[in-house]
Amino acid sequence: MSVKPTSKQIGALQKLFNTGVERANAMLNYMTETPIRLQMSAIEILSPQQLQAKLDQPVGRAHAYAMELFIRGEFEAIAILVFSEKSAATLVDILADEQRRAIDRDSVKMRTLSEVGNIFFNGIMGAFSNVIKKGITYMAPSYHDGKLKEIILSGDSDYHYTIFSCQTHYEIENSKVAGNMVFFFKVAPLERLLAEIDRAS
Repeated sequence: MSVKPTSKQIGALQKLFNTGVERANAMLNYMTETPIRLQMSAIEILSPQQLQAKLDQPVGRAHAYAMELFIRGEFEAIAILVFSEKSAATLVDILADEQRRAIDRDSVKMRTLSEVGNIFFNGIMGAFSNVIKKGITYMAPSYHDGKLKEIILSGDSDYHYTIFSCQTHYEIENSKVAGNMVFFFKVAPLERLLAEIDRAS
C-alpha cells in the first residue's frame, strides 16, 4: 500500500459508500416493491498480501456468486459484490416471483443477483459521479459463479491495488429474513482517488 488514507479520508469514503447504498436501497425497494433495508458496515482496508492471506483460508474455497464492475477514468477500480450460497438463495426466495422460481433455478439465480448487483452498483456509481468531477466510465457489470478466491483475485494485477472491503447487511422489514453481501472495492492508484475525495470535502 503506497499511501495510507487519513481518518478523515476514510470517513469521507465511508460516507460516499453509505450514500451509494442508500440510493441502492431506495431503487431496490421501488423496483421490487419489497421492504428491504440495506446497511453498510465500517470499511476495512487491505493490502493485496492481506487479501491473499484471507482467501488462502478455508473461506476462499467456499462457493460464491458475484457481480463485478470495472471502472476507468481518473483512477482504475474493480468493484465486486459477493453473495454466499445461503445469501443468494435467500435473495432469490425474496425477490423472484413464483412464476420465475418455477423455471430453471440457476437461471433465476443469475437474473435475480444480476438485478441486485446492477441496482447496487448504480447507487454506488451515482454517489461517485457526484464527487469525481474529472469523469469515470464503466460498463455493465458481469456475473460470476465459482470459488470465492477465484472470483476475487485477479492474479499479478492485484498487487497494484488497495482493497476496501465491507459487508452490506440486508433485512426484510417486519420479518426475520436477513443476510449479508460482501463488497470489495479495489482501486489504483489510491492517491488519485484520495485527491478527488480531498477536493470534494
